[in-house]
Amino acid sequence: MIRRRLYNPAQLTPDELKASFVARRETLAEMLRLLGEQASGRPCQHILLIGPRGMGKTTLGLRFLQAVEDVPDLATAWQPVAFHEESYEIGDLADFWLAALRHLTRATKEPRWGDKAEDLVRDESDTERLAAYALAALLDFRQESGKRLILFVENLDLVFGQLRDERDVHALRASLIEHPDILLIGSANAVFDAIRNHSKPFYEFFRLFFLRGLGQEDCVRILEALAEHEGRNEFPDMLNRERGRLETIRRLTGGNPRLLVLGCQMLIESPLGSAFEDLERLIDEQTPYFKARIEELPVQARKVFHCLAERWTPMLARELSVAAKLSSSHASAQLRQLVEKGYAKEVRIPKEKRVRYEVGDRFYNLYYLLRFSGTGRGRLERLVAFLHDLFGSTGMRSMYPATLQALRRHPSFAGEMSDWLGVLAGYVADDKDFAGRDDWRRQAIDLVLDKIGKNAPVLGEIEQAFTTQRSRLFRQYFISVQQCPKLLEAGRFGEVETMCRRTLQETPDNSIAWMMLGHSLLERQRYQDAQTAFDQVTEHLSYEDPPEWRGVAVSASSGEAFIASELGRPEAIYAAYERCSPYVRPDDPSTLREFYVGFFRLVGDTLAGMGEAEKAMAVWQRLAEYVHPDDPATLRHRAGMVLQARGDSLSKLGRHDEAFSTWEGITKYIYVDDPVELRSVAFAALGTRGFELGKLERLEEVVVAWRWASEYVHSSDSIELRNPAAWVLSGAARLLSIFEKYAESEFASRKATEIEPTHREGWWILAAAILEQSQDDDTRLAEAEDCARRAVELGPQDADALHTLSEILARRGSGEEALDVLECALRIDGAREHGARFGVATLLVKLVAAGHRTRVKQLIEDAGLIQRMEPLWHAVNADLGEEIEPLPAEIMDTVTDVKRKFVEERH
Repeated sequence: MIRRRLYNPAQLTPDELKASFVARRETLAEMLRLLGEQASGRPCQHILLIGPRGMGKTTLGLRFLQAVEDVPDLATAWQPVAFHEESYEIGDLADFWLAALRHLTRATKEPRWGDKAEDLVRDESDTERLAAYALAALLDFRQESGKRLILFVENLDLVFGQLRDERDVHALRASLIEHPDILLIGSANAVFDAIRNHSKPFYEFFRLFFLRGLGQEDCVRILEALAEHEGRNEFPDMLNRERGRLETIRRLTGGNPRLLVLGCQMLIESPLGSAFEDLERLIDEQTPYFKARIEELPVQARKVFHCLAERWTPMLARELSVAAKLSSSHASAQLRQLVEKGYAKEVRIPKEKRVRYEVGDRFYNLYYLLRFSGTGRGRLERLVAFLHDLFGSTGMRSMYPATLQALRRHPSFAGEMSDWLGVLAGYVADDKDFAGRDDWRRQAIDLVLDKIGKNAPVLGEIEQAFTTQRSRLFRQYFISVQQCPKLLEAGRFGEVETMCRRTLQETPDNSIAWMMLGHSLLERQRYQDAQTAFDQVTEHLSYEDPPEWRGVAVSASSGEAFIASELGRPEAIYAAYERCSPYVRPDDPSTLREFYVGFFRLVGDTLAGMGEAEKAMAVWQRLAEYVHPDDPATLRHRAGMVLQARGDSLSKLGRHDEAFSTWEGITKYIYVDDPVELRSVAFAALGTRGFELGKLERLEEVVVAWRWASEYVHSSDSIELRNPAAWVLSGAARLLSIFEKYAESEFASRKATEIEPTHREGWWILAAAILEQSQDDDTRLAEAEDCARRAVELGPQDADALHTLSEILARRGSGEEALDVLECALRIDGAREHGARFGVATLLVKLVAAGHRTRVKQLIEDAGLIQRMEPLWHAVNADLGEEIEPLPAEIMDTVTDVKRKFVEERH
């Protein structure tokens, strides 16, 4: 049996760790792929795992180190070194490198590295020298073993915070860049200031892996592993029977692996339990985790969080300051910190200007409500509302009869019976697909009559809930005009109008009919009549209506916005958007939110096209509230398109940092393993971000941006995506070459050729970048030649590629072929006029010095360059022993300089 280590996975044996690792396999594969691309002698791409406690950062990091040791090629090249989860001993850079030496001993079982650390501490008191000597000892390991080091440092945000001197943080970054033999893999609970702040040394230094909640498939894998470890052979039947509860627990825990393990363990041990029992038990088992998480906060922040968590409804900052007995400024400051760390989030109530706050993870709210709140109708309403929103109608159906049984069995519940039945009655009544709906109503009434009596007020509540007409009314109203959508699509607008007007004679409050009528009139450009119909829609709707009714209001608002756009009235468009907003909720079903998002995008695009950029951006920014990272692809795609448009508008307004942040925000919704239509949006946005950074000469950020963009393009993608990606990367490479960033240029152009092997531009820029760094290294020059020849093969008329190949050949001593290639380049239209751009004169000087003066003279004559290269021409003649005719003094001085260059090159 495999031991469970929910809080200390480092204590598992290698076999236990491997057997228990059933999720995050795609992330592990991506990390191993990234490690395989870390070229020796080149700066490493360092990695940071980010996710809340319990998301599996430690398990993933340790499993990655184990996988490195299991792959022969990686094990030969790398030495994994894991730090302890709590590195409290690190207070400066010397402590960091000394800790690495001590952990190296633990990893290699060679005591001398730990002994070396102790010797250094004993013999050297100066911390700067001590840090340098400790780092040198680590590099000695590299020289002796031939292995590069992987340092896995958990809670890297805390380690950075413990470095008392900011210079140590800068020095650590410099050491990691200077010594590509050390790869740093860190973990953190959230994005922290040292990597988020533009002014900090580790800004955009790491490749970030965000560990989000697990999906259904990984949850099933966990349950399978647990069942196998527990020897539960009945697992397949249990899984089929309890799949709904399994999904309930997954959603309740937010996909947190640690909580999932506990929740799934409950399924194995008590498969017939109720939803409430599961919840109570899960929260009870998680009390140590919740307490530890809350106790991480400073005292004042903890007090504000406590006040916030005691309330289910969102609170104003002023209300929190009173509850926490703090001044408004102190309460607001603590709230900002809680929001930044993910403990709280902002909430905007329709028609209310002030921002409210609630607990970021509603599971914490439940923890507080169940542990610290008393009984009562209000507490119960909040709890049931949460469970219904989380589980949905299907997940609640097993709980309804179980509650009746519990109320019958336990007399102590009699005092709360009215509250329980009164709260649940509304949910049961609204669930028309619940087969036991009418039976539940009958049993509930019998239970009240038996336990309380015929005068109990809850009897009236039950009857009212079951006789409400709102949900039933929507279905009836829709049936009356159900043919209208198809008729509208077919362009039969007159028939739609006739059907809707007939229906409205019978049911004047039929908002669906008013909405369909408005659209039929809109299509025939009867704008005033259409507006009148749309106005009638909201007359009969409420912000508290079910989602389907609120969707009707949004459809009417979209019609109003279209009318306003046709009439050129941007203020009316924005007014339609504001009227619609209260009908939209971030927790609505994804299908309805997709409809809402489509409307908001239309409004934003229309306003932008009418020159109302600020209003458009306000609409686009609001849109992000209604899209979640785990939403379906179609909804996330729309979010990506909107953020791209917002970033473009901000960039045009010169608000660059806002634009960069907006484009980067797309990666919150689109992932590198998404379908190509989503990835192309992220690629376009990040690529644009790179170009705009390049215009501002923020070159290090350019490299990061384009590298990030390239991750969204796969070699298996169509040429329609790979080709633009290659052009973006080669454009980046050319820009970097202009600023003499040749190593970065080589990386970008090499990536371009990997994505699209037939991309000519990438090949010649790669050849030029390698040439600039070769320093007469024949191996590198040979690689540059191969790249240049590939570019010429793909573009025989590309003067850039031909000239680069000619330079390389000349450097390698193939002067005659270099002249042949250069001659081809100069025959191309335009190349002769721009010879200076290609550096032809410099190349010809090298070739003359190499002994090809006669051929060079002939080439200058044949190419018609005598006048443009007059000093060089006379210098070549002089080098051939010919007498130079009298020349003006300034030209003669230049000729003398050229002759001197001949001599220098020969030496």
